[in-house]
Amino acid sequence: MSGFLTIAARCAVIGGVLRIVASFIPYIPESPWLEGYYAVIDICLMFGLIGIFAQTVDLIGVWGKSGWTIAMIGQASIIGPDARMFGIDFYMAGSVILLTGLAIWSLALLRGGVMRAAAGWWLTGGALAVATIPSGIAGLVPAAGVALGLGFVVAGRACLAPPQPAIHPA
Repeated sequence: MSGFLTIAARCAVIGGVLRIVASFIPYIPESPWLEGYYAVIDICLMFGLIGIFAQTVDLIGVWGKSGWTIAMIGQASIIGPDARMFGIDFYMAGSVILLTGLAIWSLALLRGGVMRAAAGWWLTGGALAVATIPSGIAGLVPAAGVALGLGFVVAGRACLAPPQPAIHPA
């Protein structure tokens, strides 16, 4: 694994852990330290997405590549202070785009037989986030954040693991 991919995989793990911790930190609007913390998470997750994609690109097909691209657009759009302009909450919009892309990519990962645990966590996080809307259960939001973070931790660790030799039946 190249140096950059190792760094990207470590970013996935670090960003995932920080995202899990963030699920338990109360949101304080316009808090400089919290915005900085979120920026570190978002940057780590963006680099993590790049590293994970590099490890799976040959196994995910057009749908997987499309899902990853959508996820990257969503992730990139939420880096930085949470903006609200023209009546649009750009963090919320970016989160929806990210989760949509992760869902598409996750289905391609499952189909390709790779990163199944990460894909499962990302799909769980997306499902919990969506379930928050009709249910109004605020506790689902932190649970969604934990699932999202776990997906990145699992995927980053899988990227860092030494390659396993292929077993060929006799």
